Amino acid sequence: MPEMNSRGDQDDGAAGADRRTVPEPRRSPLTAGACTAAAVALLLVAAATAIDLPRMSRGFKGDEATYYSLAHSVASDLDVEYRRRDLERVWREYSGPQGIFLKRGHSVSVTRSARFPYVSLERGPDADSGRLYFAKAHIYPFAAAPFVRLFGTRGFLILHALLLAASVGAAVALLMAKGIPRGSAVAFALAYFGASVVPVYFLWMTPEVFNLALAAMAALFYGYKEAAIPAPAGGGRVARFLAGEASTQAAALLIGVLIYSKPTHALLLVPVVGLAVVRRQWRRAAVSAILASATGGLLFLGNLALTGDANYQGGERKTFYSQPGQPETAGFPYSSPAATFDATGSEHATDAVPVDVLVGADTLTVFRHNIWYFLVGRHSGLVPYAFPGALSVGLFLAVPHRRRDWQWLALLGLITAAAALLLYMPYSYSGGGGPIGNRYYLSMYPWFLLLVPPFRRHTIPVLAGAVGLMFLGQLLTSPFEASRDAGSHVRSGLVRALPIELTTLNDLPVSARPDRARLAMGGAPPVRAYFPDENIFGPEGDGFWIRGHSRADIILRAPARAVASRTESLRITSLEVAISNGAAANTVSVGTGADRATLSLKPFESGHVRVRMPPGVPYKPWQYPVNFVYRLTVSAADGFVPALRDAGSSDVRLLGAFVRLSPAYEAAR
Repeated sequence: MPEMNSRGDQDDGAAGADRRTVPEPRRSPLTAGACTAAAVALLLVAAATAIDLPRMSRGFKGDEATYYSLAHSVASDLDVEYRRRDLERVWREYSGPQGIFLKRGHSVSVTRSARFPYVSLERGPDADSGRLYFAKAHIYPFAAAPFVRLFGTRGFLILHALLLAASVGAAVALLMAKGIPRGSAVAFALAYFGASVVPVYFLWMTPEVFNLALAAMAALFYGYKEAAIPAPAGGGRVARFLAGEASTQAAALLIGVLIYSKPTHALLLVPVVGLAVVRRQWRRAAVSAILASATGGLLFLGNLALTGDANYQGGERKTFYSQPGQPETAGFPYSSPAATFDATGSEHATDAVPVDVLVGADTLTVFRHNIWYFLVGRHSGLVPYAFPGALSVGLFLAVPHRRRDWQWLALLGLITAAAALLLYMPYSYSGGGGPIGNRYYLSMYPWFLLLVPPFRRHTIPVLAGAVGLMFLGQLLTSPFEASRDAGSHVRSGLVRALPIELTTLNDLPVSARPDRARLAMGGAPPVRAYFPDENIFGPEGDGFWIRGHSRADIILRAPARAVASRTESLRITSLEVAISNGAAANTVSVGTGADRATLSLKPFESGHVRVRMPPGVPYKPWQYPVNFVYRLTVSAADGFVPALRDAGSSDVRLLGAFVRLSPAYEAAR
């Protein structure tokens, strides 16, 4: 156990006490935090000005097209409308707004009503039938617009540099307030953000860093007065603010902004309101809840005033991409007279709660799997992508005499937010479109800092940074490549040893590659296979070559079939694997998690094995029937290069063995 600081938190005394009188630290946490933030801002702004984002990113990622276009529209046109000029503006730097979200608006009129609240809203068709709106939350593009106006697209990165610097500064102040020495606090704060997935999102034109910074400041406003040595009567204005009631109200206001950006942030109110309730500070609890709700509500009303819809993800909403086999401009509204909103795009509105997904027969089974994936998943796990946060929980639990009520409530808020994501979005809890890490939960990350107990040893920040880099070193050294291909960094290294999140199958990076996803193999009806790593060469018919000297992961998705007037889901009970060896003697192993078989083959010898399958992971996003998903591993101990064996061959692949899969099904009960 690490050596802890000898200074412990003093008892509050009576319930409801807001301050504790203890000696002032030698170095002010706020001064140290501000100096660290200034230094980090200088370095990050310098880096931001040197990055040519459009050229280095080579296209939009995730939801970037919408936020990019909206920020430029606000900066240049002072509106949130999508017009042809917005489409033309994109082509100055990118080849089309791939994945842009647009929606139709409505006209809104307010009329008097005889019943409470004595007014009613009447919505009708937009007076301008050709007008469209950007269908994402406006708060981040509004914040970015001044920087985009001054610095062009590079303005996104300059904003992110300032936001991330403020987050690091807040972390230093919060850690030093607990009695952690300045050097250790700075080192831990740098490792906390630097040895996590955060630097990757620094390069994304999406709200992740914006939301994270707001959450970091809210954590400082909530926790500083509880952890810190409050300033004496003659302290500075900022110190007095953080020690008083106003900082709690400021935290609630920031949470309200976050609620608008993504409503699941409402669970950050659990520690803020919960602490006031525990201490019977009823006025503080009520004011915090009202401020957060009113702030979020006003921002949604602003969305209603601008577009005619309070819900920026509802109504007539679509996403748009270029169309295969057509000119690159095709597929986007206003690209041609024929490219109208009705004639292009795919429906993508979120107006209703998917009750059948939330309370289905497999809800608890999926939830149990998701807890494990949430913690250690290969693409989204807390441990690999936010190890310093996981370490913070471990340190908190390891030192029982340092735990306080406000920290327990912070942990409760983090757990509640995670559980809500897993239950409400069980099949996309980490974010759509092949995210890196859990981008939906990333903004909760600064609140793990509240759990860190006082420590003196420098081994704590060294451990946080070293283990974080062991998981993410490849990701952080090539962030642009990883952003373009979100599966590239998980094909080797320590992170590859972690489980694949089968419950988020459609949002895994492999699902965006039609040459490696949903490919028909054997079986009647055929099983669908996904090949997430490069150790499987492109399928040839109903089989595939495994790379020599390699182990490959394969995801199998069992089908559902129509029986009379209903759909019947199928499970794979066993799998017959036919193996044809190549020109080198080989040992081929097949594992399913429930069974394992090994086959030793001479050159050009064939054989087969039958392996039992586990129950499978239920998968049912939205309107799909339940499919059961399985992970299969196949490895070849040796291999050969055809071109080196046969002068007439031009095949330079390192081939191990050719594999065919034939599943046996049973109806799921």
